[in-house]
Amino acid sequence: MSDLNIEHRIRQALGQLLGEEVTLIDKDASFRDFLGERFDSLMAVEVITVIEGSFGFEVDYLSDDVRFWFETLAKMERFVTQKLEDQLTLQAAE
Repeated sequence: MSDLNIEHRIRQALGQLLGEEVTLIDKDASFRDFLGERFDSLMAVEVITVIEGSFGFEVDYLSDDVRFWFETLAKMERFVTQKLEDQLTLQAAE
């Protein structure tokens, strides 16, 4: 899956949760800065849940640094790419 496709899918999934302004956010902009008070801890969990559902994997709150990986769209894209690659590796090993 290409990075552009992953970015588009992330924006699409988050747009349903956060609204169309997600299409305007710069890849390196902090969601907290962009959304202000709307991006609280509950919203962060909802964002993670939407990403999990959209890509079919689970985020491990203990080993995955969610504060880091879910801060910007660019970091989220790298995180999703890594998770999908891990899934493919595990499937190939079975």
